[in-house]
Amino acid sequence: MSFDFSPTFGNMYTIGSFDAKTYFAELLRKVQEGAVFNISKNGKQVAVLQGVKTAQNQEALEAHRRIVERSKRFAPTSSAPIKELKNAGRKY
Repeated sequence: MSFDFSPTFGNMYTIGSFDAKTYFAELLRKVQEGAVFNISKNGKQVAVLQGVKTAQNQEALEAHRRIVERSKRFAPTSSAPIKELKNAGRKY
C-alpha cells in the first residue's frame, strides 16, 4: 500500500500525524531523497521531518544570509574609489 504525497512547496510536504505514523518507513525513504515533511496534529504543525543533509544545507544558507547582511554594513557609502578609501585611513 502506498500513500499519495502531495507537495505543498517544492520538496516540502504536509502530512497528518496519523499518516506519518502509518507510513513512517515510506517517509524515511522520501527524506533520504531530499523531501521535507511538516507533520501536523489537529491542523497545527507540531514537527518537521527532514534529512541531516537538508538541515545542514538550511543552516549553511542561513549563515550565508547573516554574513551578507553584516557585510552590507561595511560597504562603502560614497562613490569614491576603494583605493582612495584605503589610503584615507593610512597614517604614512
